[in-house]
Amino acid sequence: MNGVGTPFYGGSVAFGSGRQKESVDKGRAHLLVCVSRAVCVVSRVGMRRREKRMSAVKQELVDYGVKIAGAGLVAGAGGNISARDGEIVWMKPSGFAMDDMDPDDLCGMDLRTGDQVEGDSKPTSEVNMHLAIYRERPDAVAIFHTHSPWASGVISAGVELRPMFAEFICDLGRVGTVPYVTPTTQELADLMAAKAKECDTIFMVNHGIVALGSTMKQAYYRCVVVEDAAKSLVAASIVGKPQFLTEQQAEELMSLDGPQHRVRMMRGGGEAISE
Repeated sequence: MNGVGTPFYGGSVAFGSGRQKESVDKGRAHLLVCVSRAVCVVSRVGMRRREKRMSAVKQELVDYGVKIAGAGLVAGAGGNISARDGEIVWMKPSGFAMDDMDPDDLCGMDLRTGDQVEGDSKPTSEVNMHLAIYRERPDAVAIFHTHSPWASGVISAGVELRPMFAEFICDLGRVGTVPYVTPTTQELADLMAAKAKECDTIFMVNHGIVALGSTMKQAYYRCVVVEDAAKSLVAASIVGKPQFLTEQQAEELMSLDGPQHRVRMMRGGGEAISE
């Protein structure tokens, strides 16, 4: 008993309960701090990974711009290229030559809203065309638009580009042609988006080429193969009569292991899907 008739045992329990509660509160606070720190670490790691991936996408797009210019598929500031990274589409800036860009020059566009969310430069004047195609083709990761001189010349002469060699069949996917529509207009964007539903490589009369790809490599290969096909067609027409592959021959080609592997490689791996 203590001096006021209260069992010391009871007082001890009350005091001990307060200490226990304080200890529990401290434990909870410590746990909250640890969880908060862990969340911050995970968030920072996620941001670093995102930044690293974004940087890699931008650098690859710039590198392909250099390749396109080196292949003679554009002149001056002509043509435009883009690559999608999630909901952000990175695009060539307006007025820049393909081989005169740095990653920081690229424009990041919100695929859903069409707003520019990254970069200080003005995006390509064909920004609406790129965004419209991506919205119709969620499988597309890259869109390359070139003003390829040989291909554009053949297409604009009213001559149909048809397969003479295996590369045309194996690399271009589904091909189609659209008539001339004023560049940079919403009318052109709508037309190209509709055509892209059924085509992977599109020939544009009096304009150029648009190639879609599940990788940037695939989009680039489609551009260079079209140009090579146009040169071959002109050469064959000069010296004789071009001989084109039949539909049956095209189907036989695509049934072989080699072309199937080629398609997988251009798509960055995975299962081959018949074009």
